[in-house]
Amino acid sequence: MTALLLALAAAGAASPAAPRSPAVFPPQDVALTFSHAEHLRAGYGCERCHDAIRKSDSEGERHIPSEARCAGCHDIEGARRGQPTFPRGECAVCHPGFDWTVARAPRPSHFPRAQLHFSHARHLARGTACADCHADMARVETATRDQLPRMRDCLACHDGKKASATCATCHLSRRRAVGSLLETQLPTGTLRPGPGNPFGLDHGPRYERAHAQVAARQREQCLACHDEPSCNRCHAGAVRPQSIHPGDFLSTHMVPARQGADRCDACHRRQTFCVACHERVGVGPQAPAFADPRATVHPPGWMTPGPTHHGVQAMRNLASCASCHREEGCSSCHPRGSRGR
Repeated sequence: MTALLLALAAAGAASPAAPRSPAVFPPQDVALTFSHAEHLRAGYGCERCHDAIRKSDSEGERHIPSEARCAGCHDIEGARRGQPTFPRGECAVCHPGFDWTVARAPRPSHFPRAQLHFSHARHLARGTACADCHADMARVETATRDQLPRMRDCLACHDGKKASATCATCHLSRRRAVGSLLETQLPTGTLRPGPGNPFGLDHGPRYERAHAQVAARQREQCLACHDEPSCNRCHAGAVRPQSIHPGDFLSTHMVPARQGADRCDACHRRQTFCVACHERVGVGPQAPAFADPRATVHPPGWMTPGPTHHGVQAMRNLASCASCHREEGCSSCHPRGSRGR
């Protein structure tokens, strides 16, 4: 698992940066103007304003400094009395449009809780710097969700050695018989890998047609979110997505089957699924006695020596024969060691 995470993270390092998931980090309404860059240039470190960060053990805690903390440097009361202040103490400096002479409160900001498990206290105790997760704040004016870490940032430490590499370490999950299953239906939306995903699991349009190859290579990653019943809903034949089998597909499936039989083989076993169904409706040499005798796909001369003889055609494309015939059907005429026709 660890080796897989490292390899996938390295492979995705050159890909475009993934946007932050709105399901994990919901959109914010930031009704403030604040320059982190200006404060850092003035020599104020992160913990000067975010002083409770070392004791914070929950991602739900807000670390926006209070007015009292701001008043330690900004003479807010002096500004209200009309006195010149430096640094400026007018409320409108941080609350755009605010006028203290009018009896109204500033528009509140909205910082929804992240759908993750995260402890600032534990990360800081292990020597993690603020910039390791929030990048270079010396270039940032008002901080938003854009300064929250991406998964690729987390994988720099969560490699199975320095820190745990299991998905449920950070992502919300529910316990099952073996391990945990991630919660994908969150109150803020559906957790779904998007473009730039560091594991190459972009669940974009038409992903259902490519997921078989991905699942074969990265089964452990798939099983972090999907359990066997979720796979069986499609693969057991109870449900067929419209994107795979549109309406009345049974009447038209012969056309795509001839164009790309390999795509059919991704879900269906030819000998046990296709042949059995064809024989039930009378297409095939082992069809029951009540089958319609007119149901045939063999041209004239199929049993007569010549260019259309079935032996010649079998040597050209044996897979075409195997789409209808089982091995025992051939051996009834061609016993082992026989070269006769």
